[in-house]
Amino acid sequence: MLEGLNSEKTNKNSTRFPITFSTKAQPYIYQNAKQVGGFTLIELILVIIILGIVSVGTMQYLSLGAQIYAEATERDEAVAQSRFMLARLTRELRHATPNSVRLNCDSDDNDGFEVVPACVSFQCLEFVPFKASSIYVDNLTSNTINVVDPTNYPDTTANSSNDNVSIYALSADDVYKAANNKRFIINSALDNTTPSLDTWTMSGVYADESPTKRVYVLDNPVSFCVEGNELYRYEGYGFKENKADSNPNIATHMIGSKKGILLGKLIQNDLSSTAFFNYHNASLTRNSVVNIHSQMGINSSETVSFNHEIHLPNVP
Repeated sequence: MLEGLNSEKTNKNSTRFPITFSTKAQPYIYQNAKQVGGFTLIELILVIIILGIVSVGTMQYLSLGAQIYAEATERDEAVAQSRFMLARLTRELRHATPNSVRLNCDSDDNDGFEVVPACVSFQCLEFVPFKASSIYVDNLTSNTINVVDPTNYPDTTANSSNDNVSIYALSADDVYKAANNKRFIINSALDNTTPSLDTWTMSGVYADESPTKRVYVLDNPVSFCVEGNELYRYEGYGFKENKADSNPNIATHMIGSKKGILLGKLIQNDLSSTAFFNYHNASLTRNSVVNIHSQMGINSSETVSFNHEIHLPNVP
């Protein structure tokens, strides 16, 4: 009985979970494998070569565009800097005291008035701006002069004392050298009893009368110096009788204890042959003239040249 039952259970389990084995090949598997495609080595090499050629052409096109843009930007910068420097020089030199301009060197000295050495590593143009100008009355027989009240200039000793006053300066030495008796200091300034007149007591008696009775109240000297490929502006160092004493230290960009202010770069003048500044004294037919010849470098092989004349209208 028991054996019969076990046999029956076994048969039932075998029927419920049949196990079959087949050795017949599955042809669809091999057919799908034959349908899978790819690139040959030659095709890959050709594609790489074509992509390389296209990339090189594209990079050259982009590089050329970037180079053109960079050069145009450099040109604009050089032109803008030159315009700024010329405008600044023109504006300041318009207020220069007559015959106060002097150069430390000049590669083309042909004004016939003074001889200066040739330039080497730097060139400076120095001048004295004036705070106010007016005319005086009477003759210069003493150190007291009566002046028509200058516009926008204080007439009290507290505000005007220690200011330098120049009368009839015919050369730069007359402006910078006190021994020439053309420049004295105001010791006191008072209102005159006559309306619109001030009485100034000077530190000395002037050597000469001005034919037009002009008087100039001076400010501190100013220097514009080309140092290498840069332009610097200096002021506040005081009056120096010898021009060499107001030359800058090009390593520190200082005159005495006064630091220069950078106004521009990209200057490419060879100062030994092409000076940045040229100065011509006044003659019977024209005023004094400052000529500026600026060569601005754009790159290693291209420069832009500017010629500019500044006429100084003031007369002693």
